[in-house]
Amino acid sequence: MRRTSDHGAPFALRSYMHRGSAAWRRAGVGMRLLVLSILLLGGTATAQGYYPSESGLSWTYSSGETQQLSGPRDVGGRQVMVLTHYFEGVPISEDYMQYTPEGVVSFGSAAGGQVFHYDPALVVYPQEPLAQGMTWTGTTNLSGFNLTLSSEVIGLRGVATQAGRFNALLIRQTTLTSNGGQTVLDIYFVPAVGIVRFVTQDGSTIDLIEKNF
Repeated sequence: MRRTSDHGAPFALRSYMHRGSAAWRRAGVGMRLLVLSILLLGGTATAQGYYPSESGLSWTYSSGETQQLSGPRDVGGRQVMVLTHYFEGVPISEDYMQYTPEGVVSFGSAAGGQVFHYDPALVVYPQEPLAQGMTWTGTTNLSGFNLTLSSEVIGLRGVATQAGRFNALLIRQTTLTSNGGQTVLDIYFVPAVGIVRFVTQDGSTIDLIEKNF
C-alpha cells in the first residue's frame, strides 16, 4: 500500500489532523488509523439492517476515496469482515471488524505494510438503535500507548449531499491517548445508510457522494 495525496480519505483525514493538531502528530500513525477506521466504518450499514456485514458494499466520498466491504477473512485465527479504503483504485488501508448482536467491534487495521492490533478489541458502535443522549467509551492498547474513544449521540440533523437528503444522527467522537493526544470529530450517521458526512477538527467536511446499494 502506498502513500497518496491529501485528497483521498483516509489519508486525507490524517493530513487534516496532522496540519491542525500537534497532539495528533505525537499520537502517531496507529492512532490516526484507528480513528479513521472508526470514522469510515460507520458507512457499513445497508437497507438489510442497522449494522449489516454484507460483502461487496461500497461507498464513495467527496475526498476521492472509495470504501469496499469484503469477507469474511481469517485474520489472526479470527473470522472478520474487511473494509478496504481505495484512492485512485489503489488500496491504502484495511480495517478488521465483526458485527455482533451487541454492536460493531474492531480488532485492528493495516496500512503501509504494518498491522495494528487492538488489544483489547474496540467497540465502535453499541447495540442498535442509536438515540440522542447515548454515550459509549472504549479503551485499547496500540503501539505502546493507550487510546480511549468516547462517543456521544448529540441529536438529529438534516444533511444534504450529492448522494441525497438525510436525517442524520450527529455523533461526536473524542479520542484521547495516554501520551497527550486529543481529537474531536463530528460524524453524521444515517441508519441503513451509514456515514453521510464527517467534519474534522479544523472544520473540513467530507460528504458521501455515491453508494452501490
